[in-house]
Amino acid sequence: MKRYAVKWTPTIIILDLDGEEHHRFVGFLPPEDFIAQIVLGKGKVAFDHDSFEQAMQCFQEVLVRYPKADAAPEAQYYLGVTKYKASHDPKELKLGHEALQRDYPGSEWAKKAQVYSLIP
Repeated sequence: MKRYAVKWTPTIIILDLDGEEHHRFVGFLPPEDFIAQIVLGKGKVAFDHDSFEQAMQCFQEVLVRYPKADAAPEAQYYLGVTKYKASHDPKELKLGHEALQRDYPGSEWAKKAQVYSLIP
């Protein structure tokens, strides 16, 4: 527990095969929200390892199967970022921002993506 700085339980940490942390969440969640967080974490592992197709599939799964979960806005954000990383086309960042503004306008992730509205 010390290695991963766990201060409270339950703490769920998504690691890769090398034991590197990619996502964490703390506290009890209803089953749908728990699963959405796990799938989001799986997508973040894939993203961090440049497995963009797999990452996009995970982020899409969160959005399709768990659109009301707290993990959904973060999945939408990372979907746009992943599409950009895969294509190097900045319009993917702008489209991701637009999707966040449309579907999750008050979310922290919509605020983080606000800068992408400046992309022509």
